[in-house]
Amino acid sequence: MTIRNTYALTIVFLLMLFCQPASAQYNQRYSKDTPLQIVCDWDFAPYEYSDNSGEPDGYNIELLQNIFKKIDIPCRFILKEWSEATQAFERHEADLIIDRSGHYQTPPYIWSTNILNFYKVLLVRSKNARPVSQLSQLTKDDTLILKRNGYVSTHIIKERQMDIPIVYHSPKEALAGISDGRYSYFIWGEEPLMWKKKELALDSLITSPVDIPDGVIRIVGYDKQLIDAIDNEFARMEQSGELQQIHDKWFHPERIHDNTSPVAIFVLAGVVIVVIIILLLTRLVKARVQNAVDKSADINNMMQQALKMGNYYVLAFDTVSQTIRNVHGHLLPDEGCTSEQFLSRIHPDDRNELYNNVAAMVRGKQSQWQYTWRMNMGSQSEPDWHWFQSTSARQDSLILDTVKDVTHEVEEQRINSEISTKYMKIFETNLMAMSVFDKDGRFIDMNENMRILCNYSPRYKELFRTTRLFDIPLIKDRYPSGSRHVLHVCQHMRIAETGADRYVELRITPAFSGDQLQYYVITCRDVTEERIMTLSLQRHNLEMEKTGAAINQYESQLQYLLNNTQMFIWNYYPDTDKIVYTHSSRSNQFFETLEEFFRGLDNEDHEATLADIHACVRDQRPYDAIHHYQYTPLEPHPVWYAISGIPTYNRDGRMTNYFGIARNITVLMEAQQRLRVETSRAENSGLMKSAFLANMTHEIRTPLNAIVGFSDLLPVVDTKEERIEFIRIIRNNCDMLMRLINDILEASSMGQDLAIRPEQVDFSQVFDDICQTLAQRIQQPGVEFIKDNPYPSCVTKLDKGRVQQVLTNFVTNAVKYTSEGHIRVGYHWDNRALADGSGSADGLVFYCQDTGAGIPPEKQASIFERFVKLDDFVQGTGLGLSICRSIADRCNGHIGVTSEGLGHGSTFWMWIPCPICKLFTNH
Repeated sequence: MTIRNTYALTIVFLLMLFCQPASAQYNQRYSKDTPLQIVCDWDFAPYEYSDNSGEPDGYNIELLQNIFKKIDIPCRFILKEWSEATQAFERHEADLIIDRSGHYQTPPYIWSTNILNFYKVLLVRSKNARPVSQLSQLTKDDTLILKRNGYVSTHIIKERQMDIPIVYHSPKEALAGISDGRYSYFIWGEEPLMWKKKELALDSLITSPVDIPDGVIRIVGYDKQLIDAIDNEFARMEQSGELQQIHDKWFHPERIHDNTSPVAIFVLAGVVIVVIIILLLTRLVKARVQNAVDKSADINNMMQQALKMGNYYVLAFDTVSQTIRNVHGHLLPDEGCTSEQFLSRIHPDDRNELYNNVAAMVRGKQSQWQYTWRMNMGSQSEPDWHWFQSTSARQDSLILDTVKDVTHEVEEQRINSEISTKYMKIFETNLMAMSVFDKDGRFIDMNENMRILCNYSPRYKELFRTTRLFDIPLIKDRYPSGSRHVLHVCQHMRIAETGADRYVELRITPAFSGDQLQYYVITCRDVTEERIMTLSLQRHNLEMEKTGAAINQYESQLQYLLNNTQMFIWNYYPDTDKIVYTHSSRSNQFFETLEEFFRGLDNEDHEATLADIHACVRDQRPYDAIHHYQYTPLEPHPVWYAISGIPTYNRDGRMTNYFGIARNITVLMEAQQRLRVETSRAENSGLMKSAFLANMTHEIRTPLNAIVGFSDLLPVVDTKEERIEFIRIIRNNCDMLMRLINDILEASSMGQDLAIRPEQVDFSQVFDDICQTLAQRIQQPGVEFIKDNPYPSCVTKLDKGRVQQVLTNFVTNAVKYTSEGHIRVGYHWDNRALADGSGSADGLVFYCQDTGAGIPPEKQASIFERFVKLDDFVQGTGLGLSICRSIADRCNGHIGVTSEGLGHGSTFWMWIPCPICKLFTNH
């Protein structure tokens, strides 16, 4: 139907923007020697692939071959691996590419409007892999296999943030890897996947849907005119049904069948069966069913009369034999026809919908269907199109279709539509510019105001008639064919042919008859003058914005200064004794009297400060002072402020107020205090080093004297027992001297970072080895060495040498101060906060517990300082524990001591973070 089948009372206004149709002289550009180059994927069956002979084949290949044959363009298909194909296209080595990845959505690439096919995605897994329906179910332990530069990899990289391993392989290698258990998951297109599984005979693989939307396959190139020509030919093939035939060939081969009709055989068999049944029934139950037969005949006659009176036909479509026959009436030949013969008589515009709905009923997706369609009741050379309304219903393998010829009604509607011309005067005399298009975008008419707006004249009539609504540059790609929503835009309208050059406000409104879209109407208003005024206002506003931006920049710079230097702006007004101070350059935050402003000072400074500032006001001189506040309105704790200000005057030279700044200098004052403390500590450190050097002279001389003295006595001793005892004393003093020297060397390098070299070890075994060495240091008969190893195995990563150094220092100190009882050495796992405050971590706690002299509480805080010795009569440098603390700090751990005081023993401990790989307990 055309738009003139409905009344024009609902006409809304439309603006026309036309562009001159473009045509490309492809015959001059492409030839057999220089054909059009199309790059494709060599392994993407059934869409495009290289067959056994190396030739290009597939749905996309056959479709484009048909298109370029129809538009007479020689072409050549280049098959490559997909990532190489995309690179070749981007290097302009090919004119076109069949894209399904979505890479080429922005200039300079041109996308075809038509979609060649949709691209559904499936996930493949092996039988041993767990089922996955969403990508979010994959974990870091799962490896996902993808094809490089494909639709799936592009979607995941662009749309998803996934923290899982992704590996790129060819489909053949990916499916083979999943089949033999090397990989777990692979995502690819449904059709290529089914094709590749069949090719590789991999029936054991399991496929399932995944939450990735379907992709689309389009043609991408650089020449817009070429893409438009392909789109146009694609649309013609779709309307003629040729596209459906190619699609069925590759994706639904079961629909391709022999058109030979077996109607005669079925009719003959049916006649024989009916005759036999009638004879049997007549002889056996004639008397009993006579009344039922009569009643059935009456009902049948009534139905026949009703069908005749309503001009109805009844058709039966056999879904098995694909044939159609008359059940009532003679719409078709008496012998019936095939479905292809029936479709050939259907109007091309109605053919696809009729075919699709019948196919849906055959597949069971719908049980009933109503539709109006046209059929040629004449010949091919002289068609006679009749309109029919039909209602279809499925019954077993038959689809019964009740058909009514409504050609007369359609003709009456056409006649009635002529009456609507009376209302066209409203259209012509309307004050708004408007035009009307039918539902397919074909131009119908425009009123006088639209003609004036477009500079229309009769010589441009053909231009307006041949330009479709959806091809107008202003609307194209914004308002596709068949749209049912309202479009409202304000754009520059320029029609080169007519010389129209204006700015217009455009509105497109679809008009409906019931739910059926009938036509599109456009309204248009010339806003050129309004635009000139708007642009002028915008220029004025822009200047205002620049001025405001400059002011805001100055204010932001001042505000930045106030925030980052912790300053206040203050104004003191002597007339009212009010002081106003604020952090902001735009608003006042605090209002106080002068006495309230200085209330937070110490009592002895309060009165002196008030007297000083009053004197400055009286003498009109600047004020500058530093004050220590116990509190302020913003800080409830003590702070230091440097306050300065100058008097300001009015035009008459009279002082009106004081203006100044108050800057928080607490950090500076605290830094000065810390400097004084550190200076004192440095002086004390110098004294401690002097004492340390004097102590080292004695400490080193003591073992040396013992070594030299007993070495001189060795030659003169008589008994073996005395010689062994002298050697033991010499060895102990050598060990003591080595520890002294090691402590001195470690202390000399404590200013630098201690080297920590962690390695993976089983610390349970390492701890046993360390304890075996430490046990030999305990020689007092009344002291028991206890080893506490809680884990049979503790695999972790740490520097075992540094741990041994710490435990050795702990045990050495314990030996010095323990004369009876026990010395217990152990470790255990614990999760604690890191020393730098960045969080918490797993780690090990090492400890040494003794029953020795103990440590007074007041000395426990300084026990890890350098050169600190609790007993000057006990040998040692006072460096061992400070070295242990440096090791703990370098490992981002903690160190400490626990003691209840003198005579209660002590426990030294250190915790360092280390990842626990394996931990086995005795339970």
